[in-house]
Amino acid sequence: MQKKLIAAAVAGLLSVPAFAQSNVTISGQLRVGIDHVSAGGATINGTSPISRWRMIDNNSNIRFAGTEGLGGGLTAWWQVESAIGTSDNNGTAGAQGNANITSIGTRNTAVGIKGAWGNVYVGKWDMHYSTLAGVDGNGLVGGLAMGASSLNLLHNQGVAFTAAAAGLNSGAGGRLNNALMYDSPTWNGFNVRLGYSFSAANESLANVTAAPGDSARKESNYWINPQYNNGPWHAFYSYMARNNIGNLTSTVAGTVGDPDARFHRAGLAYTFAMGLKLGLLWDRNSINDGINGAGLDTTFKRTAWAIPVQYMMGPHTFNFTYARAGDSSNTPGMDTSAKMYMLGYTYSLSKRTHLGVNWTKINNAAAGTYDLWHPSSNVSAQATGGMISPGSDPRQFGVNLHHSF
Repeated sequence: MQKKLIAAAVAGLLSVPAFAQSNVTISGQLRVGIDHVSAGGATINGTSPISRWRMIDNNSNIRFAGTEGLGGGLTAWWQVESAIGTSDNNGTAGAQGNANITSIGTRNTAVGIKGAWGNVYVGKWDMHYSTLAGVDGNGLVGGLAMGASSLNLLHNQGVAFTAAAAGLNSGAGGRLNNALMYDSPTWNGFNVRLGYSFSAANESLANVTAAPGDSARKESNYWINPQYNNGPWHAFYSYMARNNIGNLTSTVAGTVGDPDARFHRAGLAYTFAMGLKLGLLWDRNSINDGINGAGLDTTFKRTAWAIPVQYMMGPHTFNFTYARAGDSSNTPGMDTSAKMYMLGYTYSLSKRTHLGVNWTKINNAAAGTYDLWHPSSNVSAQATGGMISPGSDPRQFGVNLHHSF
């Protein structure tokens, strides 16, 4: 009798209007690895971090999503995606040494309406940085670590900028807050994604008064991403413009750094019938430190490219990537270029479970500071000041287990 009462109570709870959703799903992935990292060879005013073994989380997350049919071909949908801290409860959005920082909605989280005309949604969403996944998915999908990606060189310029432009070293897109997004329908494999972020930071809604003679130079971010995916071909172009990065408004007329950045990336890949996939990536970014009122206006430009190669044979996947970043402009007497080599192997235990091994090496020039790109796996996290010393050469050997659910 008691069991029947409990069952009836549970059924009553599940039938209340709060759960009246046409379709609700729970999905996600657990990606955990053990790796060895080092960064010897520092050449300018610095020492190299101590090499070490460690356990890292490579982008584990959980996703709750739902849809509701609205009629007339329209569907409302929502998604709440959160990082999971498998090793230290920090998740990929957490800070080293701060326990229990993982929270709800730290990853792609939005609500939208879609129909035959496309998909419009608002919230927090990826822009620009992950657009290369169709050409080089290493470190973004499958069993390899985040540090295996060609984003190690493509995501930034590998140079310490001026104080006004601090933080731009890894600012080539990301998961932006306050985002308005649009995905077009797909026509014969072609579609376009558009994004606008009112501010990448958690923005104050206060109406701040601008300084005399100055406009309220509020941050804004624009993104356009046409792509083609049909049969063995995949191609994309991504352009992102970031204006007045980090600023809600200027406070002193003409003298405050209002950094601007422009990011271009294009890629092409072809997959042969026998499982060989060849790719090519090109990346160009420019960053202006924005100190235009003090005679210090400087634009840094950098071009990089990568050649990812993949071969799939049954459950076995072999990867090799070579990438090169050129010297940033306006750094006289300082060579900030770098090269990257990556070897990887993934064994698929099932469609959802993968075991991956990778070895990645970055050779920085004397003034280069390129590192493994993601905060969950880079060497900078253990270096003084959060950045490796110029000329250091990061290396990573990792073993990773990936399970999707």
